[in-house]
Amino acid sequence: MKPFANLGDAPLTPETLYFLPLGGSGEIGMNFNLYGFNDQWIAVDVGITFADDTTPPGIEVITPDPSSLKTLGERLIAIIITHAHEDHVGAIGYLWPALKAPVYCTGFTASVAERKLGEAGLLDQVALHRVLPGERRSFGPFEIEWIALTHSIPESHALCLEVGGLRVVHTGDWKLDPNPLEGVHYDDRRLMALGDAGVDVVIGDSTNATVDGWSGSELDCYRGLLDVISQEQQRVCVTCFSSNTARLASLGRIARETGRRITILGRSLFQYVATAKANGYLREFPELVPPEDLDYLPKSEQLILATGSQGEARAAMARLARGEHHSLVLEADDCVVFSSKVIPGNEKKLFRLYDLLSSKRIRVVTEAEACVHVSGHPCRDELTWMYRALQPNTVIPVHGEHRHMVAHAELAQQLGCSALTVQNGDLVSLTTSPPRVEAKIASGRLGLSGTSLVPLTDRALNERRALALGGMLSITVVLDKKSRLVGQPQIELMGVPSGELGGEALKAELTFAVEEILAEASSRVLQSDDALREMIQRELAHSLHQWMGIRPRQLVQVIRI
Repeated sequence: MKPFANLGDAPLTPETLYFLPLGGSGEIGMNFNLYGFNDQWIAVDVGITFADDTTPPGIEVITPDPSSLKTLGERLIAIIITHAHEDHVGAIGYLWPALKAPVYCTGFTASVAERKLGEAGLLDQVALHRVLPGERRSFGPFEIEWIALTHSIPESHALCLEVGGLRVVHTGDWKLDPNPLEGVHYDDRRLMALGDAGVDVVIGDSTNATVDGWSGSELDCYRGLLDVISQEQQRVCVTCFSSNTARLASLGRIARETGRRITILGRSLFQYVATAKANGYLREFPELVPPEDLDYLPKSEQLILATGSQGEARAAMARLARGEHHSLVLEADDCVVFSSKVIPGNEKKLFRLYDLLSSKRIRVVTEAEACVHVSGHPCRDELTWMYRALQPNTVIPVHGEHRHMVAHAELAQQLGCSALTVQNGDLVSLTTSPPRVEAKIASGRLGLSGTSLVPLTDRALNERRALALGGMLSITVVLDKKSRLVGQPQIELMGVPSGELGGEALKAELTFAVEEILAEASSRVLQSDDALREMIQRELAHSLHQWMGIRPRQLVQVIRI
């Protein structure tokens, strides 16, 4: 199948509805999807993901690469955000300048998007429209309806798209929670009515497609957290996703019931609490104790809410574990509760954090020890309920790693639906029966380096990774007019482990090696700076790998006098 660098280069057929995922298919996070009909397009969600152990150093935030859409211009008529999680709205401030379309979402999500656009200095440029739950709106050829679903954040919505004689349901993130604690219940009557009317395609969440049963209710999680916290006699610190408003509501209720006062550590938690309250949520959340007043409060009355549930190095939880937080020092017999799941890729970071806390005699509680977390995504029984309600002809799994999407597709087929598994960049015709991939569009990832977005394939980022792994070796040789060595080669080691030799001994070995290389070099090599640099780099790389098993970056300077 021929790949296309730009969407505008692909052969698009009139009266055909296209679906194009550019993020979130084959991965968890960074959701970015497009629908197109008769050369008019809408984007659904513009999310980020976060760095893991494979990401070049200095990159913490990753966004989809929208460069394949640069030919669309004004044909991108709307950006629709399904809900306010970072992996669905977090990239709006970074990518809007490349998309330049009006943004539509419900009130709570709009407040989060507004903050992100404001931080990017774009608020006065973006047309941000608030939509009511259950509302229907027209966007060019698209008729779109917002359908309420439950999730771990208020105002999560599926979208029902009617266009070109087709009815497509894009689920966004969802679960079936009979007791969501914050926000409305899922609209089961509307979902079943859509199924009776006829649904052609469901494009849906695959995160828990490998997990049997139901995801569990926030009410169950409240009870589990209450059981853990009520038994603790010392300080309790809980870390969870900042946007999990239902979890925050539970913790506020637990604080009142156990006689504890809440202190928040971490900017994003403050922001989400403020946003929730401004939109009518967390109405009974208690007043906060400022961090500077903790010394006046008995430890048995302290309930700390901290950012960093995924082990992020600069978040409050990691700094508390390292003893580096300026507001609080955790002590032996304190309890830390991780009220979240481990996102794939973060296992090593979190296990290191658990060990660090345990080494300080701090009790660590995760979902493995108690019911302190329930997922916001549908397990297999919930997926089964949804497909029996909607009765779709075809299911296209998204929002998951490949194994999740395969399990989702197999379940859909068992329920009598056809299924198509896609990857980022697959241009899918939804009009054909069954849907099929028509072309491959370039997709990729951008990393936030400072204030700039750069491709993760950028040479400079690859050099950062190499430097992080092996350090840098700087060699300076000075030659006279006859290409003879003047003085000793100058060797500098930056981040190069010297092993058993020690730094000075390693420098001496490298100096001797460079002198030998020069002594054995032919006159042709000695007369060419490029050839000499290449020879020194090749021979030293071989020697260092033999001695120590490393290949540091080399900077060789040849000076002639």
